Amino acid sequence: MSASREKKKRQEFLAGGGVDPKAAREAEQKAAEKRSKILYTTVGVLFVVVAAALFVYNSGILQRSKTAVTIGGESYTVAETSYYYQEAYQNFMNQYGSYASLFGLDVNQSLKSQQYSEEQTWDQFFKEQAVDTMRLVHAAKDAAQAENMTLEQAELDAFNANIEAMKSQAAANGYSYKSYLNAVYGATMTASVFESCMKDQLLAYKYTNAYADSLEFTDEEIQTYYEENKNTYDLVDAEYITISGLPETKTDDEGNAVEATEEEKTAAMDKAKGLAEDILPIYETSRQLPSDYDESAVYTANEEMRYSSGVLGDWLFDEGRKAGDAEVLVDETNSRCYVAVFNGRERDEALDYNVRHILVTADSLELAEGEEATEELLRAKAQEILDSWDGTEDGFAALANEHSKDPGSNTSGGLYENVPKGRMISEFQNWCYESGRKSGDTGIVYSASTGAHIMYFVGYGSEQYWHYACDTELANNAYSEWQSELMNSVEAVQDESGMNTIGR
Repeated sequence: MSASREKKKRQEFLAGGGVDPKAAREAEQKAAEKRSKILYTTVGVLFVVVAAALFVYNSGILQRSKTAVTIGGESYTVAETSYYYQEAYQNFMNQYGSYASLFGLDVNQSLKSQQYSEEQTWDQFFKEQAVDTMRLVHAAKDAAQAENMTLEQAELDAFNANIEAMKSQAAANGYSYKSYLNAVYGATMTASVFESCMKDQLLAYKYTNAYADSLEFTDEEIQTYYEENKNTYDLVDAEYITISGLPETKTDDEGNAVEATEEEKTAAMDKAKGLAEDILPIYETSRQLPSDYDESAVYTANEEMRYSSGVLGDWLFDEGRKAGDAEVLVDETNSRCYVAVFNGRERDEALDYNVRHILVTADSLELAEGEEATEELLRAKAQEILDSWDGTEDGFAALANEHSKDPGSNTSGGLYENVPKGRMISEFQNWCYESGRKSGDTGIVYSASTGAHIMYFVGYGSEQYWHYACDTELANNAYSEWQSELMNSVEAVQDESGMNTIGR
């Protein structure tokens, strides 16, 4: 599966209540972070600004034609650079806005007066992101033009429709189109600059997307990559008991915690080791770990354990490990001991799957003023819709188009195809992987984060997760390397006087 199709699928699944695979797979996370740092060229990102709080600049009326940065010999004005600066800011806020304070960012204060790091203010951070994006867009646009790549009429029609939607949104909020752009992007912004920058982004994205779509890897290449990175894609069946080696917490007369002495810390670890060494012979005799041996000994069983570096993970994923191996492991760094048992190891061969669903949310209900959309109400509405189903897949698809609140699938019969393990929220995925699941099965699952899902299982696919994940990681790595080379093929020289007029 190509990288660009994967990117599109990820966007669709997120809209449908899916979870970003970065959260599920460390391997995919690394490459995704490389891309998200500098690439802000998707159309959808831009129009999230419409629904967001307006980001009003405090810099006043600026000189629109003043140069802020020169890239590859081409000068970019303050207005053009302000466009990318705001894009960088809005992308960050869309992803992390609700956690801004945890990053030390006060959105009500000047970005120029707040430190992002010891070396940078938040304003400098967003300017760096903006210039990186401008370098990439500049290089990609030039490469696209060199290959005679242009925006096709359908793409221009979509662009024009989005502009009209933005004008309508501006009017609904009491703004003219121009004043709305000024409120969002600063006093230097004009409609022509805004639309020109956006078209440049669209062409650059089309070019980079075409490259991503061209990436293909043979089964041999995928197998080789898997062999080199087995720990990332294998699952271990393990049991272990965790015993804390931390000393008992003590407080002074005023209730303040008192740090333990080195002697107390050593004694606590020795006690944990002794308890672990008492438990190990029990397993060696009975071939079973006691699940309730002591209140300080916490038993865990995990048939699909993924690798995590550390004393426990390194032991369990050792290439020489054999079924039935058991050992006391001492983790001095984290002040704990384990009694670990290795039962087996295998590749993650979970198949992808095809499924239809109907998402039922609060918008599906006729609620009285002040009434909340409880799980009970959402399940009841879902059952009502399912009860009206005629029993056919086509009938379910028609119900999805009529009732589903999932914008990613409510015009395609609720269908998601070739869904890999780890893509969807746990309640959704777990239903699809339940033992005995077969084509034509239906059911209702509820998630507090998304709502009630009426499920129709179409069937399993043919690609195993390890193969998909290795293919995706190879594509991500190749794309990230290519993108970095493309961006670094042009040099950016900032004009301090122009850059200083940007931001807040």
